[in-house]
Amino acid sequence: MEFEALNIDDPRYPRKLLERMGSEAPVLYFHGPLKLLDRFTMAVIAGDQIAGQAMIATNDMLFKIREYGLNYIGPWHSVMETEIFRLALDTPTDEQRRRSLTICTARGLARENWDNFLGDRFGYEGPFIEFPQKEEFYHRAREGELLWLSITDPEQKRFERRNILMRNRVACALADVVFVPFSEKGAKSLITVKQVLKDKIPIFTCQYGPDKETDVNKDLFALGVPSYPRKTVGQYLESLGASTDAPPPFPSKPDTPPDAGDAGKEPVAPSTKFRQISFL
Repeated sequence: MEFEALNIDDPRYPRKLLERMGSEAPVLYFHGPLKLLDRFTMAVIAGDQIAGQAMIATNDMLFKIREYGLNYIGPWHSVMETEIFRLALDTPTDEQRRRSLTICTARGLARENWDNFLGDRFGYEGPFIEFPQKEEFYHRAREGELLWLSITDPEQKRFERRNILMRNRVACALADVVFVPFSEKGAKSLITVKQVLKDKIPIFTCQYGPDKETDVNKDLFALGVPSYPRKTVGQYLESLGASTDAPPPFPSKPDTPPDAGDAGKEPVAPSTKFRQISFL
């Protein structure tokens, strides 16, 4: 994948990252539209495993969250993260293309491509590889509508713990709010939550039961992470600046007939987009 390096002295470097991380702010490698970070951005961090009760409650909350025009940012690795990744791509009509997607990867961008990104998350074979939003993912990738970010050396292929933790911190530091559907002791996501609280970034979760002492998210509550139900989560997001009236991040493209000279030809992605391209 083609990419650019973004140093802290570059005027395009995200101001939130400098303010929140200071001298710890890393070099960013990116491909795609940095302007997505100017939108109201919600980071998503969830543990690799999630209790069934937590998944049901999170999906219920997402029925409200999906009404807002958000830029979704995250690593999109765990089960719950990939569900929200799909929500960011779920746009049945042009009017609903108000959700944009930013991808933070712990792999170097010289090693990242569309196929291995999806393969890591949905598998290279089996029943889950043909998820409904896959066509929209490839459409946005071809059109340059996805922002890819990495804090890892461009040639780095393996996922390393230190890079994963820094990637998670950067994703949250770039956001206006962080949503943690589920986390528990021993999870890398809980380490990230502690860092988010230290960096003083707004953060929230769901409460799944009447008693916080026995709730599946009791480890989050013990840290002081606030919770909201579906009924009030919208008010919370609006208090931070989110809006249901947010315009689409990219203009809708009207359907136009292909030029006569292009009839019967397969569309070709511009060579400036990616070095490694594979269409499914």
